[in-house]
Amino acid sequence: MSDKRLLRKMKKLASRIHQQMENVRDVMDDLEIEFELLQSQISKLEVRRGKSTSNDDEVEVILDEEDEEQIDLENTSTVTIKQKF
Repeated sequence: MSDKRLLRKMKKLASRIHQQMENVRDVMDDLEIEFELLQSQISKLEVRRGKSTSNDDEVEVILDEEDEEQIDLENTSTVTIKQKF
């Protein structure tokens, strides 16, 4: 491959990577804003809850073990899914 062609391909790749980095930065900025809004809503609800009841109540979260059954479609070449009926 000639040096000019190699240089052109490398610049094109660098441009694509730069564009993806900009996209990720934009998404991260949006997520940070949403996270701050969510945190403020949680704080408001905790303050409101503290006024109406005591904080002695604890909430227990139970997660289902269904994560093992999920299929990673990006990393599999053949996908087999169980039929529901």
